[in-house]
Amino acid sequence: MKNLYNKLFTITIALILASCSSNTEEAVVNEPASESIQEESNNETAADNLFYQVPTPNELFAVLKNSNVAYNRENLSDVSNASNYLTKASKALNFGVYTADLAYVTSLGQMDDASKFFETVRSLSKDLEIENAVDEVIMKRLQSNLENSNADSLFYLSNETYYNAYSYLEENDRRDVLGMIVVGGWIEGLNIILNLEPYSEGSEVCQRIADQKLTLENLLIFTSTIENDQLAEIVGELSGIEEIFNYVSDDVDETESSESTEFTSSESADGVMIFGGGESNSINEKQFNELKSIVLDLRTSIIEGS
Repeated sequence: MKNLYNKLFTITIALILASCSSNTEEAVVNEPASESIQEESNNETAADNLFYQVPTPNELFAVLKNSNVAYNRENLSDVSNASNYLTKASKALNFGVYTADLAYVTSLGQMDDASKFFETVRSLSKDLEIENAVDEVIMKRLQSNLENSNADSLFYLSNETYYNAYSYLEENDRRDVLGMIVVGGWIEGLNIILNLEPYSEGSEVCQRIADQKLTLENLLIFTSTIENDQLAEIVGELSGIEEIFNYVSDDVDETESSESTEFTSSESADGVMIFGGGESNSINEKQFNELKSIVLDLRTSIIEGS
């Protein structure tokens, strides 16, 4: 299970090892031209084991566990909407939405709402035939944690639910459904965190929002490998969000907007290379407000879909 968790919710990307920083221990020395065929084969094999991590909704909201942010139920999608979703696409997108909502309510220890969202996620998982997302074992643990008011365990249980769904879809080659769940969950999570508090330069919440620039880049890479017209349509609308993240104000020095950090890599227990580092991002108030507007519009189109 530990090895599985190290792999889960990661997105495969085709990087060439020689593009890594030549100053790091992980850099790969270029082979002679006479061995180009062997080099290409090696690079393709290595690329299969290269992953970029993308945070789960729980990781996005972990910042809230020790914060003074007030709980706001209005930020959540109404669980009564679940019965309105009739197509596979709407069910998958909103499965992602509800798992993000679940992560939010459990991060703030809201027991009553947690129970409702677990039930909703369970119902949609059955519709999507994600057999092990919320099984009987998880439901029994849920009931025990609710009875004992164990908020921390509920938070980790909601994370396990997301991992279970992700792993099942990945192992059964249902990448179209997986892509929709990931996009739906990311949009909902971003919408919630954008509405937690007003813009405050340098705040932990604003930094978490700025960090979503890299997450979005990874989402776009991942979804570009999936051939599905409905997914392509919703992903196409993410371009507006990408433009806002990439925007640099005329009165802000670009070096202040995106500072370079040391590139790092590590190897998981099962030999998978996971890369991190790169740029440390920030957002200004204009970006914050524009993101808030465009994300809300996209989120509304998802939850009102059928």
